[in-house]
Amino acid sequence: MEQTDVLIIGGGLAGVMTALTIADSKKVTIVTKRSQKEGNSWKAQGGIAAALGDDDSPKRHIEDTRKAGCNKNDSEMVHILAREGKSRLQKWMNEGLQFDVTEQGTLDLGREGAHSCRRIAHVGGDRTGKEMMRYFIDKLKGRVSFHTHWTVVQLIVEGKKCCGALFLNEKGKLTVVKATHTVLATGGIGGLFTHTSNDNHLCGDGLAVAARAGATLTDLEFIQFHPTLIKGDVSSCGLASEAIRGEGGSLVNQLGEPIMSKDHSLSDLAPRDIVARVMYEQISKGNSLFLDISCIHSFHTKFPQVVQLCELANIDWTKGSIPVLPGPHFHMGGVETDENGRTSLAQLYAVGEVACTGVHGANRLASNSLLESLVFGERTGEAILQASSEQPFHYPSSDESVISSFYKAFWEAPAKKEIQKRVDQALGIVRNESALRTFIDWVHHVLPNNFSQTSAFMSKEQVEVAHMLLAAKLVAEAALRNEVSCGAHFREDIEGVIGS
Repeated sequence: MEQTDVLIIGGGLAGVMTALTIADSKKVTIVTKRSQKEGNSWKAQGGIAAALGDDDSPKRHIEDTRKAGCNKNDSEMVHILAREGKSRLQKWMNEGLQFDVTEQGTLDLGREGAHSCRRIAHVGGDRTGKEMMRYFIDKLKGRVSFHTHWTVVQLIVEGKKCCGALFLNEKGKLTVVKATHTVLATGGIGGLFTHTSNDNHLCGDGLAVAARAGATLTDLEFIQFHPTLIKGDVSSCGLASEAIRGEGGSLVNQLGEPIMSKDHSLSDLAPRDIVARVMYEQISKGNSLFLDISCIHSFHTKFPQVVQLCELANIDWTKGSIPVLPGPHFHMGGVETDENGRTSLAQLYAVGEVACTGVHGANRLASNSLLESLVFGERTGEAILQASSEQPFHYPSSDESVISSFYKAFWEAPAKKEIQKRVDQALGIVRNESALRTFIDWVHHVLPNNFSQTSAFMSKEQVEVAHMLLAAKLVAEAALRNEVSCGAHFREDIEGVIGS
């Protein structure tokens, strides 16, 4: 058993920013499912969006964010993101966080889908996430405790307060971490699908443990599909940044015909939900799709990470095109929070992709994810410091009751690939009632009835599979309830669409 002031479950940018804000005042423990250098934040290519350009403003950023989100966004949260995002990012830039600059020494800002101007700051071309994580992780060295390769099993709740969490550690042994404040920063749900831009271990653990603990979840049906996953011979092998289209790249079919020129005024830089649905229609007709990069000079220096991914997959990018397909990229829904990361369960917070502040609405604006992590990660840390000064906290006296509820039980768990195949069919770019009901019925059949109350499985594999099933079922139920196609949620069996 371990005791700490603040337990952060997840080690991406959102969790790291929360930790940095409180590291000098609190004992902080960060627990990650894999190593410190795995997760979506490390893979982020495009950059971070903020109104840093002379021709830009927070007001303009707000307008673009709301338009991309089909105006389903929470207005207050969007204002916080855009206005504080600029000042908070500039603060870190003044302290040494560096972004790519032009020969004249000004920020080399890029443009991505649904942005009305160039506002994407990037590092090392398409290595923004990796370089930002290196910068901030370096600032955390020696100031917090890290546990890697630990799988969260369940949250510990006593008296309607979250008091920590139960884990299976790197040796598969049950371990309790008690905490005054617990922060979910577990990332998204891309691992529920066969092809994803996400690390495949991100499969809904945070949603599952939060739901079982009684926290409110919202907007779960809104899953953004990125148009340009790199298509290998067998599966997807990484992401081709949207910044490529910002530099002039275009989507074409096997005949070299552009597919977006007639479907939206922004053509290839239309919002991601629009582009993904056009690609879905093309693929349904039997067409193969490619990202035409022939017009981009010095592609290998501008997008070194994409070049590396192509070469690892034996894709010859020098011929001027990259095979692509759309795939799940970002979850707009999640654990409902306020502007300071607080959830409906006392002492439990959520930040980053696992959280839903409402800032993204029905479809996230490109490169707002790193900004969200920075802004709301810091705000959550600030809220924890304020809450700590308000009232004392008493830890549960014993961890025996927690561990005793976790027992062995025989369960013939379905394979992950089987789950992913069924999730693809039910929760893809285009959905319908029949497929959703079929999937929900299947989950009811294979997931033990008592899992919503207790953890009945001892292996990490079984816990992860159970979390996948519960998270996917919750998303499918939300998609079934919502009979209005809007943004990243599209029901082909319902007439009328609220588009971007």
